[in-house]
Amino acid sequence: MIYHLITNEFFKIIFRKRTYIGFLLIFILIPFIVWAIDDGGTALEKAIYGQLSDSFFFVGSLLNGYLASYLILAILINHMPFLSTIVAADIFSAEYSKSTFRFYLTRPVSRGAVLSSKIVIVICYTTILLGFFFGYSLLISTLWLGTGELAVFDKGILFLPENEIFYRFTIAFVASNIVMITISCLCLFISTISRNSVTPIIITISVVFIGTAISLIPIDFFDRINPYLFTGYINSFLVAFNDPIPWGHIRDLLTICIMWSGVFLVLSFYFFLNRDIID
Repeated sequence: MIYHLITNEFFKIIFRKRTYIGFLLIFILIPFIVWAIDDGGTALEKAIYGQLSDSFFFVGSLLNGYLASYLILAILINHMPFLSTIVAADIFSAEYSKSTFRFYLTRPVSRGAVLSSKIVIVICYTTILLGFFFGYSLLISTLWLGTGELAVFDKGILFLPENEIFYRFTIAFVASNIVMITISCLCLFISTISRNSVTPIIITISVVFIGTAISLIPIDFFDRINPYLFTGYINSFLVAFNDPIPWGHIRDLLTICIMWSGVFLVLSFYFFLNRDIID
């Protein structure tokens, strides 16, 4: 039964135009950014070298596809919560607004199974979208600028060997995906109690905005609560490029995000199972 429900939900989202908004934006934007990085490569290298160029002579170029991908991810990751909530915001509220639940839930299928199938689709969509973001960034950047060592900022300039880069990007993807799934679960929960698709997106992005502000404002109270907010881990994928990798921070990220995801999903089940679909 659950397999058929998941298949049904899958066909629903692939025939909705808004499903492809995130993919289209990423597809168009990333080549433009890579071109801009390539065009401004000299100024970028000077900014990275800083005063070291006055004391040392460098052979070769730091500018390559891995550095471009790293910069793209660091710049655009804060905008991914908006793209990852597009399907989650619509997956319930669209059913309410079109009154399809009045007919859908009269069939011999439990509400829990319906909700579970939608949760699977939201998680899969979020993972595929973020995977496309990471993979497409690496593909376009390396084809355009080539490969080499990755220079990142970690207590100065850190040069990562080429044989470690894919491993570190994979860790970065997993860490970032956990956070995005948590954000999608929040949007899914709001969608279960909303009758339109706009409200869940607005509330979710507002929560992310407030949480991000808390993580950036240097106040003692905010510093104490920030480690327990999933919004404080949006940029934590960057720690995958530190040496050594702070596994304790990644463990905290997984713990906090899984905890918040569980809270949002439990609330989703509670409100959906008890909601009057006639209302």
